[in-house]
Amino acid sequence: MANVRLCCPIFLMLLTMSTTAIAQPSNAATNTFEMDGQVGSLVLGVPPNTKTVDMTTVPKFILSGDWNMNVARGKLIDFTADFYTGPVNGAENHTHQLSNFRVNDNTPIQLSPDKSISISGIVDVGTNGNKAWDNVNATVDISKGRSVAISLADEDTERHFMGQQIYGIVKGLKV
Repeated sequence: MANVRLCCPIFLMLLTMSTTAIAQPSNAATNTFEMDGQVGSLVLGVPPNTKTVDMTTVPKFILSGDWNMNVARGKLIDFTADFYTGPVNGAENHTHQLSNFRVNDNTPIQLSPDKSISISGIVDVGTNGNKAWDNVNATVDISKGRSVAISLADEDTERHFMGQQIYGIVKGLKV
């Protein structure tokens, strides 16, 4: 290579492309994975446009359950969540199911090197085993392979989750 003149733009471009292709690590290990965990969240019964919240009187709703995700070769195979919810006073507990998650585009799903990911799409939301809302805009964010935040569009669920994310932890990650 010492005798090759690098002033030729085409040669330089080919050399750069070749070097880049060799330097990239295989992503086969990070675009096929399974994750699961627990939902453990608190939703505050806050009316829209509230500026100040009195934590002693605002209604509080506990969410507790399980979630899982399966991605194969960059395609979402399954994402579901099943959790109980009810006010902290124990009245009117009910269940929710998130199922049939469909991603917004065909971009391959891949974990980042720190095991983070964000997936947007639509999901069906059930209450007590019956579909309550179809095609709810949703985002699932995994942070560093340790926590999950599920966002459901407020207007698509008739403000049922008060515009607040559903949080949980990642218990298992199999790559």
